[in-house]
Amino acid sequence: MLKNMEYVYAVYVKKSFSKAAEELYISQPALSATIKKVEEEIGLPIFDRSSNPIQLTPAGEYYIQNIENIMNLEKEMRSYFDSLLDNNRGTINVGAASFFCTSILPTIAQNFQLEYPDYTINILEANADDLMKCLRTGIVDIIIDVEKRDTKLFESVVWEEEQILLAVPISYEVNNSLEKYRLGFDDVASGRYLSEKYPKVSLKEFENENFLFMKKGNDLYQRGLKMCRKAGFTPNVSMYLDQLLTSYYIACNGKGIAFVRAGVTQFLEATDKLYFYKIDDENSYRNIMLYYKKSPPLSKVGMDFIDFMNKKKLVGI
Repeated sequence: MLKNMEYVYAVYVKKSFSKAAEELYISQPALSATIKKVEEEIGLPIFDRSSNPIQLTPAGEYYIQNIENIMNLEKEMRSYFDSLLDNNRGTINVGAASFFCTSILPTIAQNFQLEYPDYTINILEANADDLMKCLRTGIVDIIIDVEKRDTKLFESVVWEEEQILLAVPISYEVNNSLEKYRLGFDDVASGRYLSEKYPKVSLKEFENENFLFMKKGNDLYQRGLKMCRKAGFTPNVSMYLDQLLTSYYIACNGKGIAFVRAGVTQFLEATDKLYFYKIDDENSYRNIMLYYKKSPPLSKVGMDFIDFMNKKKLVGI
């Protein structure tokens, strides 16, 4: 029965009996006979052979839906058994964006292994969408993310709250009238910027400037757009970028204003090419989350890693 399902699914994917037969290494007549047998068993046609390429009938759509349910169940079983193996092997796979993979996770992983010498950590770098795909498919066990994810599928732990600042090239004239709001690199890196004596600025002050934005779909794209519109303007965006660090360096080169996480200053060389500003908007704060799947349950090494992460809070991120 499972073999017959494999044959039906191959025809569905390839939308061709001949291509499916080639993929399955069987003759086309043999494949056609198998599909015909399945259709006779259920009493309804699975494929509409009059269309080109062939299409599913309503009965076929239901049949394929159930095949995919079985495939997903099989994946979940494999993932569960892999989880049991990881309990024995002591391996955890952690995914995150470039900033975390290059600046934060290596030190955390090193310290974690000092405390748990029998454990191994693998780090995977990817963008937000790819991280979620990797978590869904079991390529990684835990991801560090700022996006909101489906609470029905994933458990989440708040690891940190971070503040988003505005990084403005020092050459921009707008800085001249904002002296009381300006912050230097050291003010941010040292954590002094957290003091209430440093006031927040309205984004309205920058409405005539060029902005550097993350690409659509990134949390910082949505957040930056919301803050600008709340301040009464739609930003003039000169570039859309994949990585926050790229945006930061382009701002350093005087090519636009960037939204950056305050914590980036703790891991980069000091610069005198930017002023930083605290933003007068509640959306300039966001949670950094640890996500993992509800099913199968996270392994012991995974739970130990989350406990360890919660003990190693970052200061002033």
